[in-house]
Order: sequence, then C-alpha cells, then structure tokens
Amino acid sequence: MQIIKQLLAVILFITLSLGLYAQKDAYNINVKLNNSTDTSLLLVSYYGNTNMKVDTAYLHKNSYTFSGKDTLNGGIYLVVFQNKQYFEIIVDEDQHFSVETDPNDPINKMQVKGSDDNTDFYNYLKEINVYGRKSRKLSEEYKAAEGNTEKTNEIREKITVVNNDVKNEKLKFIKEHEGSLFSKVLLASQEPEIPTELPLNEDGTPDSTFIYRYYKEHFFDNFDFADERLLRTPIYASKIERYFKKVIVQRPDTLIKETIAIIEKAKPNKETYKYTIWYFTYQVETSKIMGMDAVFVALGKKYYLTGEAYWVSEGTMKRMTKRINTLDRLLVGKPAPNLIMQDTNMQLKSLYDIKANYTLIIFWDPDCGHCKHEVNSLKRWYDENADKYGLQIFSVCSDTSVVKWKKKIHEYKIYDWVNVDGPRSLTENYHDLYDIISTPTIYLLDDKKKIITKRLSAAQNTSYIKRLYDTKEAKK
Repeated sequence: MQIIKQLLAVILFITLSLGLYAQKDAYNINVKLNNSTDTSLLLVSYYGNTNMKVDTAYLHKNSYTFSGKDTLNGGIYLVVFQNKQYFEIIVDEDQHFSVETDPNDPINKMQVKGSDDNTDFYNYLKEINVYGRKSRKLSEEYKAAEGNTEKTNEIREKITVVNNDVKNEKLKFIKEHEGSLFSKVLLASQEPEIPTELPLNEDGTPDSTFIYRYYKEHFFDNFDFADERLLRTPIYASKIERYFKKVIVQRPDTLIKETIAIIEKAKPNKETYKYTIWYFTYQVETSKIMGMDAVFVALGKKYYLTGEAYWVSEGTMKRMTKRINTLDRLLVGKPAPNLIMQDTNMQLKSLYDIKANYTLIIFWDPDCGHCKHEVNSLKRWYDENADKYGLQIFSVCSDTSVVKWKKKIHEYKIYDWVNVDGPRSLTENYHDLYDIISTPTIYLLDDKKKIITKRLSAAQNTSYIKRLYDTKEAKK
C-alpha cells in the first residue's frame, strides 16, 4: 500500500509539473525603459524587405512584457517606441530574457539578462559605436582641412586605420561566436575581397573583366540562402536586391539563369523558397524595363504553372496563369498576333497583309491627351522618314464612336496610316490579345511581323528604327 501511495504521489508530481510547463510562455521578453512615458511598445519582425508586427506590450509596473504560447521565429526583431524610434534584439534559442535601456541612447545604455546572444550583440554594437564616433570626427577634420594636401593625406590614413579596426572587430566576432545568428549576419554582409594582382590575357595585358567576374562570383560567399533566420534580418532582402539590380547584367537570359540559381539555393527551406520566388516574380512583373516579361514568364512556367508555388491561393493562381500565358505570346522575338479589323469604310484590314520593313502598331484613344502627343510626334517623324526606313503604321482606335474616330483621323491628318477601329475585330479581343491596359501602347514589328519592341514611346521607337537601319547599312 505504501508503494502504491508513493507511485501516486510521483504521478501527481509529474502531472503537475507537466501542467506548469505547458502553461509557461514559449517566449517572454521583458523590456524596461528608463525615462519613458510610452504606454505600449511593439515587437516587429523583419521579413525580407518588409516589417511585420508580432506583438504589443503594455506598460505594467515600470516595464513591458512580450509573451506568447508559440515560439518566435529566429531573427532580428525591432522593439518600437510610440515615436517610431526603435532598438533591435536577437531572437533565436534564447526566448526568455530581459533588457533595460534608455530610449534616448538604447545601444550604449543597454543591459541584458538571460540572453548571451543579445549580450554579445550589444557588446559588439557598443564597440562599433566607438569607431563610428572616431570616423565621424575624422570626416569633419578632413572636410575642414580641404585644400591642405599634407593634412588630408594624414587624416585619410587615420580613416583607413579605423576602417580596418572595424573590419577586424567584425572578424573577431565571427570567429568567437561561430554559428550564432549575428555572426551569420556579419558573414553574409561581407564584401568580396578582390585580389590585387589581375590575371593576364593571352597578349599579356591585364584582364579588365576579372574584377567584375570575381566580384560577381564571390558576392554570395558565406550567404546561406536557406537559413530562415536570415530572412528575418535586414541582410537577406538587401543583399539579394543589390545583386539583382546592381551586380548582374540586366538581360533577360542572364536574369533568368541567375534568379533560378538563387531560388534553387533557397529551396531547402519553405519560407526562404517562398520569399525568393515571390520577390523575383514581383520585381520582373512590375518592372518598366522592356524584356523583363520574359523573366516573369520563365519563372512563372517553372514555379507557378508546375504547382511549386504551393502557398498561392486558387484565385491568385488563376490570375497568374492568365498573366503568364498572355505575356508568353507577346515576348520580344515572337510573332505578333494577327489583327483583322475594319477600317473607316468598313473594309477588313489584316495586320499580316502589310508589307513593310517595319510595322508599328499603336493603340490609342480619341480622348487621351498623351495619345494626342504620341500620335502627333509619330506623324511628324513618319512624314519625313517612312519611305526611307520602310515603315507602315497600323493604327487601332479604341473608341466605338465612328464619328469621333473619323474626326480625330482628320485632326491628326493620319490618312495614310492603316486606320482600324478596335471593337470591330474578327480576331480575339485586342485588349486581351495585346495586353492593352492603358493607351497609348505601341508595338514595333519587323518585316516578318516579329515583335522588336513593346511599350516604348514614339520617340524611343523611331530611334530604335534608325539604329536598326544604320546597323544593317553598316554591314552591307
């Protein structure tokens, strides 16, 4: 009987212990602010190039406590004051800790309890702040000494010393805290060090392309694309964006290859995979640069139409599928869809019946002020150059009023263009066929009706025609 009582006591103790453990918050971050009157604080997470509100803490007994039943995702978080100022904290394995600081000087006054990550983080920031003050002071001295070569050279050497000290401080932190989140952030932020000696070409001259190629090849050294924690820091999105917009050549073929390579590196983690697919498709879909739609189509076919983008809703997938298929048939280099439409005499005119070195399709609206500017600009250039370059214009008016349409043709004096009216078409609705979202929209086609340019202005198209013509003439 005694043994049974002892067993029941042990079971009761275990049950109570498990119950207490279950009630414990998965995260509990206490913040004390000296000299603050804020009634609440926000806990905000980085996520790529955006911020996400995670929690709100209200003032209670001179402190604020962020707490919750679900573990926070690892990353760098912002504790945001009511005046929108903030300080950062590391959230990783340690999710039960406290910090105390002064909102007027959060870094230098920071005290941490219960988190080695944040203690190390703020010790580093305090050290870097010292170098920052030295650097600012030297910059002011340099500016004041402008014109004094000896003095400025001396100050420049001191600035170099400070910069090297900062670099060494970073390397020291990385070495002493290997594997920690912030050490991975510092590693990921490092710039490639270019070798001082350039390789030589076969003729013995220095290889002038080496620096760029080396920089590009090593840009992502020590960058873990599949570390979800980095996604919740400022470094992930900023580094990918700089590579995409500043480092790689802005050509569709290059961008397709490079973006897919990054996405595949991010694939082992669902969140980084999701983010990189979204980031690149959004960038190219909204880009104003001609040819970026080819990148969008390539990424769309590889990741959306194959079901790889598993997180996308049915409605979004339907929109994406339509968009991808629409742009796919309108890529530069592809044959333009034919248009068979009625002219002012109600006679059918086919785009493909036009025989010309270049055919320019312009979609315009009689009530559109910018259309008037573009049509008049194009008309002046056409009258002077059409015969020389072999240009014909297929002019599509979007208004259903024949009276208004004819009136504008006379006003613009575009009698010698092939004038057709949009709604009277024997082919698919031209808005869908040519992705006409606004007017004016212009497409330039070659003699085989393949798309050369799209969505450029009249002036850009005429310059393009001249450049193509001059190139052909130079080759003769």
